[in-house]
Amino acid sequence: MDARKQQPGISAKELAAHGNSLIAQKGFDYDFNVCEIVENSQPFVRVANDDGSATVTYNYPLRRADGRRINFRLVSDDFGAACGECFFAIPALRVTKRDVLAVAVGGMYRLKRPASFRLDEADLVDESLKKVSRTWQLPYQVMPVGISPDGRRLYVDFYNEYMLDELVLEVSEDGRLQFKVRKDVIEREGEEIKNHPTDPHNAYLGFVRFRSGSKSYVIRFSWPCT
Repeated sequence: MDARKQQPGISAKELAAHGNSLIAQKGFDYDFNVCEIVENSQPFVRVANDDGSATVTYNYPLRRADGRRINFRLVSDDFGAACGECFFAIPALRVTKRDVLAVAVGGMYRLKRPASFRLDEADLVDESLKKVSRTWQLPYQVMPVGISPDGRRLYVDFYNEYMLDELVLEVSEDGRLQFKVRKDVIEREGEEIKNHPTDPHNAYLGFVRFRSGSKSYVIRFSWPCT
């Protein structure tokens, strides 16, 4: 979002519109956790960076929605993720449990999403905190901060290092993304639920209650690893 650097006085509304135009053209970079692939694949190119990290490119075959195979060059930044993740960044217009509408050289590709391409998820649960009625696929390591009055669109924080606090990312139930002005969609802060079920396989499990309009919603998610 270089618009903030180029136009320091740009409004939040203008910044959101600029970001949405970039998503439409280039997609949004989803970081998929792909350690199984990285650990079992040979890199095509490995380039060392000045800070001691490396940029690694892999040739990797994927399947289109119609079953046809297509080879992609996927890039992973090997910088030693805090929780041992291995990321491929893939620009996408939409991501669901089953497929990815990816943006690459030559156009858009609807791809079958491999099971090894893992993302964080957020679930809309009932008051028992167990029954799931809706699930969103989230870019890795983001925090839910609100929900739409109809319970279909989740709002998450993103790119905190770029000082874009006035914006949130809206994730629709069909996997589409767009930027929104925070104050236009977030009525109040969420309330963390302290007494909740635990998961021996997820030390970062969390629950938060959001109130939107006259309704109350509970979201189950994973806290970002720090």
